[in-house]
Amino acid sequence: MRNKWLGSLALVCVTFMQFSCGGCNGGSEDDIKFIPGDEANTSDVNYNSEAMNEVIESFPPPVEMAALVKDSGVPFSTKYLLNPDQVNDYTSSFKKALGLGILSADLGYLNVYSKTSQILDYLVSIRRLTEELKLGQFFDFQSLKRLATSDDNIDSLMYMCTQSYRNMDEHLRNNQRSNLSALLVTGVWVESLYLITQVAKEQPSDRLRETIGEQKRILNNLLPIMKLFKNSDKNFEELVQHLEELKEVFDVVKITDHVDENPQVRDDGVIVQNEYSVVELSKEELQEIITTTEKIRNKIVK
Repeated sequence: MRNKWLGSLALVCVTFMQFSCGGCNGGSEDDIKFIPGDEANTSDVNYNSEAMNEVIESFPPPVEMAALVKDSGVPFSTKYLLNPDQVNDYTSSFKKALGLGILSADLGYLNVYSKTSQILDYLVSIRRLTEELKLGQFFDFQSLKRLATSDDNIDSLMYMCTQSYRNMDEHLRNNQRSNLSALLVTGVWVESLYLITQVAKEQPSDRLRETIGEQKRILNNLLPIMKLFKNSDKNFEELVQHLEELKEVFDVVKITDHVDENPQVRDDGVIVQNEYSVVELSKEELQEIITTTEKIRNKIVK
């Protein structure tokens, strides 16, 4: 699972699987209300779903990221999280989609520490965003909630999340709303990066440093996708500028891939070739990434 997170998908699904969407009928495209000037004409955008899948699959597993945060030794703190009431001020579909991704990442953090009381507050805001974006119809909330309560069903949960996201992504692309799909992914990734860099700021470790450095590849894959919407949606211009600024500080990261010269042979005769990466990132370079990530994330959530 080292490089198989199902990206934003996994954390977005953590969002949806936590609660029942009783009364959330999804609605049709005709029901969607966009504020004037917020419409994005993405019909002419050559949105490559394979490219987005590549981004998604490059994310680390949710269980690994969660364990990494908790095992760092830094106590739980709400100071890392976006106030769920803040999204009530988000009026555009652009901000709502980004906010949904951000809150999804925060909810994953809350789940790690079993903060039930705070989770309820986040679910209220998350449910509101999903209803307003008309995305609830793509998730079997009751089944996801049931699976989420049992660690034994993680494979089934991941499968459901994968299918749900792909169906949603296809629907959004077919209805010229692929920009929202891209924003969900971006929101989760930015907030996840912010959370882990904040933890690294207080309790640095080699493992955290390597995980942060590995995000360079995700950003390099994500940025070209976001640029596709730059000309068709004015809201993307500033967001792309933020990501480009972040890319500048990540460019110093050096990642070298290696293949173990001594492959393992399983009992069934299958040869397993172990692959691993070495991340080179100095303390000063890491601090620059932490500072820039914090600045950009706080601009995005305003």
